[in-house]
Amino acid sequence: MFVRPNARRIGFTLVLALAVSVASAYEPLLLRLVVDRLAAVSVAHETGPAVRQALTGVIALFAAVLAGRLLGAAWVTTSSCAVRLNMEYQLRSTVASKLSVLSSKTHGEIGTGGLRFAVDESAPQSARAFSDVAFRLLPMLAYLSVAAWGMSRLDGSITAAVLCLAPIPAVVALAAKRIQAKRDRMLHGFWIRIWSRYTELLNGMGTVRAFAMERVEERRLMRRMKWAFASIQRGVHIDARVTVAAGLAELAARVVVLTLGGLLVVRGELTVGSLLAFLGYVGGVFAPIQQIVDLYPTTRKAAVALESVFHVLDAEEEAPDAADARPCPPIRGEIVFENVRFGYRDQQRALDGFDVAVRPGETVALVGPSGSGKSTVFRLLQRVHNPNGGRVLIDGRDLRSLEIASVRQQFGVVPQDVVLFNDSIAANIAYGRPAAPREQVMAAAMAANAHEFIMRLPHGYDTKVGEGGRALSGGQRQRIAIARAFLVNPSVLLFDEATAALDTESEVAVQDALRAFRRGRTTFIIAHRLNTVRDADRILVVSDGRIVGDGRHQELIASCPTYARLVHHQLSIDASREDEPADAMELEAPHAGMAA
Repeated sequence: MFVRPNARRIGFTLVLALAVSVASAYEPLLLRLVVDRLAAVSVAHETGPAVRQALTGVIALFAAVLAGRLLGAAWVTTSSCAVRLNMEYQLRSTVASKLSVLSSKTHGEIGTGGLRFAVDESAPQSARAFSDVAFRLLPMLAYLSVAAWGMSRLDGSITAAVLCLAPIPAVVALAAKRIQAKRDRMLHGFWIRIWSRYTELLNGMGTVRAFAMERVEERRLMRRMKWAFASIQRGVHIDARVTVAAGLAELAARVVVLTLGGLLVVRGELTVGSLLAFLGYVGGVFAPIQQIVDLYPTTRKAAVALESVFHVLDAEEEAPDAADARPCPPIRGEIVFENVRFGYRDQQRALDGFDVAVRPGETVALVGPSGSGKSTVFRLLQRVHNPNGGRVLIDGRDLRSLEIASVRQQFGVVPQDVVLFNDSIAANIAYGRPAAPREQVMAAAMAANAHEFIMRLPHGYDTKVGEGGRALSGGQRQRIAIARAFLVNPSVLLFDEATAALDTESEVAVQDALRAFRRGRTTFIIAHRLNTVRDADRILVVSDGRIVGDGRHQELIASCPTYARLVHHQLSIDASREDEPADAMELEAPHAGMAA
């Protein structure tokens, strides 16, 4: 699939490369012709116009062939580089596009570092290997064929001796094949693990420093690096021995040519030009064979790299669009979970018979203990996963029948763990609508109670937030995420406790903004605080993947023991916090707390 788009350029480049190789194989014969003509002129002492014209013609032909070969080689280099870069771009873009749809299981198995390695290292290595094989191996084989024919025309016995010595480099390389292949596969896996570990350390540097583990992690990495470099050095020693063996074989061939050829020249059975042509062919024959030998580790490493690339390309996707999926029309907001069942791999089911119908414009809060299935509801609604059983319907349409991108474009999402990009605050707010004018960006920030702190920053809306938003506090990052959701003007809002990291004053302001913003929009809130759910149209109490309570706050305290225990548990905790108001309590408790 990566070769077809470049087929025309590949064919042209290959033909040109073959022509250059054939021209190179003819050079020793032309050199022989020039030298023998010069020798004949020198012996005969002929300097007439006809002799000079013939000699000039031979030299001009030799120069023309040489110049044409040089120009052709330059063109081959340029064209083959274009093919390699184009294929590398296609490989990189295909792998990169796959990354956004990989399942969480695949992300966990390969790791962030392994995925980056597939894009940064494996893809270009594969493209480079294809270019080398297509534009070097085949032309070299063509050269060897023409060179063997050319030598046979000069002298059969010397040709046979040279061709007997020529395979020695290949034989030596094949002898080293097994151990080198094992080493390359081992090193490839090692670098994937190193990249993964580096990525983890960079992302978790705060934790590393908090526990004073910098030197320990450094020593651990250096030990692994030392082992890898020692393995590489052993491989270099093997490659060096292969190169020495090839060089000795070429030296032996030159000695044979000089010895046999010299005897034949003395006897008058071979011309000096033919001897020079033979010496030219020795270098010409052994150099391609050595290059073929050098190509072997390249193709061997590329085979391992391709395994890494196709491991990503063939990996499991997370809820891909169906072949007949249709774009989602404007969402009115009627959302139905119809006997939905879902489980993560072999673990206990996260949802088991989850049944609820939400009317357009309704605000629904999800409360319950950790692991009860609240976040899974959000993931299924965004079709990060597909249900194992049952259906999720939007306006009466099965979510699996719709193109998920057209659905998500109509969602506004504020996750609990906010992710910001290392860009300006304005760009982060406008991430869902990059073309939004600055006035709308500022209006969204004001609605999220973020405008005031943004204007206090050194560059206002043009302030860079740092990698992951590290230049901002947790509450500031969360308000930026809320503003980002406001700006896309969604039909459905998904808030994973949107005010969890805000101080009391900011929380009140944002709650007022949220009440106004969610009016007329279907809203789901994973709620940890009582003041978040009090004014919800409905509160769904989730436990063990099922809805065990459905109603408003006061109704559920009276009718739902699970909800009453949640409230009682958090009131008990809140009573011990003299400096916190009672209605700022959290509604999520661990299972152990629920059982008390």
